[in-house]
Amino acid sequence: MRLWLLVLSFVCFASNANTLNVMTEDFPDFQYTNHEGVLVGSAAEKIKAVLNKAEVDYTFSVNQWSVSYNAAQRNPNSCIFSIARSDSREKLFDWLFPISGFTTSFYGLRSKKYNIEKLDDALQYKTAVIRQNFSHLYLKERGFEEDRHLIMISSFDNVFELLATRKGFVDLVILSDVQFEHKRTTERKTSLLEKKYTLKNFGAQLYFACNKALAPRTKEKIVEAYKALYQK
Repeated sequence: MRLWLLVLSFVCFASNANTLNVMTEDFPDFQYTNHEGVLVGSAAEKIKAVLNKAEVDYTFSVNQWSVSYNAAQRNPNSCIFSIARSDSREKLFDWLFPISGFTTSFYGLRSKKYNIEKLDDALQYKTAVIRQNFSHLYLKERGFEEDRHLIMISSFDNVFELLATRKGFVDLVILSDVQFEHKRTTERKTSLLEKKYTLKNFGAQLYFACNKALAPRTKEKIVEAYKALYQK
């Protein structure tokens, strides 16, 4: 019996070891967990279609962005989405296929006047950003400093309350424009915010990217599946 349990444990471990860990965050409307606990959204459905076509065993792990971002770099058998491709990240992952274009903007209270006609004008305000996401890295590369210009937050939940009640602490928040439109349909208070300035992301794309140590054959199967589905 002990031998059988040992063999069974080994088989289960081997099976889990061969399962692709797909890391992500709640990032509506691209991907988010619905009321039934199912990961849905335009990006999530695209990823599911590709991985199912590739016949790859996989599991989703939805965490705060910084957790998923760091885990995908540490775990050889892992991938991550929806991640913006940028020069600073280029060598960190293998970029298997694009998911979508996107735009990102500064948002602030409708009731407050801001003076932002160019990016440098935003240096006079404090902006909430998610650590290690595209906007955080983009702004740091352009002279924005943490704690001085950028306030690190773990999620965009309750952003209206953050801006309305923490005056002097946070003036603006960076959001994907798609994300803002989704929040406006689900959270009434979000309509009290408005776009103040859109970042020039020069055509940056959201991607499905994988750890560079992921088995080459697995990456090949995923790329082949993507081409079969979306490059006919």
